[in-house]
Amino acid sequence: MFRNAIRPTLPISALLVFAACAQESRPVPEVPAEELTSQVAELDAVHEVMAPMWHEAFPAQDFAAIGAAVPEFEPLLSALDAATLPGILQDKQSQWDEGKARLMLSFQELESAAAAGDEEAILGSAEAFHMHYEALVRVIRPVVPELDTFHQHLYGLYHYYGPGYDLEKIRQAADAMAADIPPLQAAQLPNRLEDRQEAFEANVAELGNQVAALLLALDDPSMDEVEAAIEGVHGAYEAVEDIFD
Repeated sequence: MFRNAIRPTLPISALLVFAACAQESRPVPEVPAEELTSQVAELDAVHEVMAPMWHEAFPAQDFAAIGAAVPEFEPLLSALDAATLPGILQDKQSQWDEGKARLMLSFQELESAAAAGDEEAILGSAEAFHMHYEALVRVIRPVVPELDTFHQHLYGLYHYYGPGYDLEKIRQAADAMAADIPPLQAAQLPNRLEDRQEAFEANVAELGNQVAALLLALDDPSMDEVEAAIEGVHGAYEAVEDIFD
């Protein structure tokens, strides 16, 4: 219904000013520190009870000690179930939820075995419970610490500075990521992932190329080119992460 409405027109000079303003850097707040920590305190709390059960009671087949640990786990697991992941780990949410569900199920089995006094079932369920706990730890603990350092800079860039188009902070993040690339290129995967080392190195090399492209775009920045370069870095980072899936 508004197709034929008469619209006021702006002079070309005003349009140019508007376009220039759209390209201007806009300062945005710093990333909250708590969003950058790849850690869940509630999971660490579970370890305080898990460690003596697994390293002392289990190998000694001390069924009384294993049974005594069960009520200690209950409030810790309730807190864990209610815990939220920090911002930097939000892309792990589905893996976290699946791993947490397996952990809770294995605990229920341990709880039932302990209540029944079934020693064979206690050992089997305790082993499964520990296995699922370790798997949940691996969801949030970086396989390569150097990649976690890189991700901390990328997180601020991709979720804060890029969308806000804060050129100063974008440059700072790009410089920091460029400094992170050489240690990342030198990183060695753990033995269990040694068959993926070659793919890891190739994807890290491409990540370095994308960071270099971002730095080049920042030499004479236009919003479209900078945003495209940020997307390129993010996509290359995801390709490195996919190696561990």
